[in-house]
Amino acid sequence: MRETLKKRERIHFKNDFDRVFSCGKRHINDYFVVVYTKNNLNFSRIGITIKRKFGKAHKRNKLKRYIREIYRRNKGLFPQDYDIVFLPRKKLSKDFDNMSFEDVKNIILNISERLE
Repeated sequence: MRETLKKRERIHFKNDFDRVFSCGKRHINDYFVVVYTKNNLNFSRIGITIKRKFGKAHKRNKLKRYIREIYRRNKGLFPQDYDIVFLPRKKLSKDFDNMSFEDVKNIILNISERLE
C-alpha cells in the first residue's frame, strides 16, 4: 500500500462532515472521539476537527499534522471504504504539550484496532 495521502482521501466539505456526524458510529476514549461511517467510495477518507479551545493555532496545526502523518503511514490498519473524523477531547489539550509523536501514534493506532 502506498504511503501517500492524496487530496481525495481527506474530507473537505461541510455536508460530508455532517453526514458522518449524523449517521456515524462513535468510538470514545480519554483523548479522542472518532466518528466513522461507511462511504460509497473505494477508499477511506479522514477529517479532523479541532475547536479553538484546544489551544493556539500552532498547537492545533501540530496535532493535525500528527494525525495525518499517522494515518498516511498506517492506512492498512484503518477500515477500508470509511469516512473517519477525529475530534480531540479536553484531556488531550491539557496533556498534548507533554506528549511525543509516538504517544499520539499509539493512542490513534489503539483506536484503529477497535473501529468496526
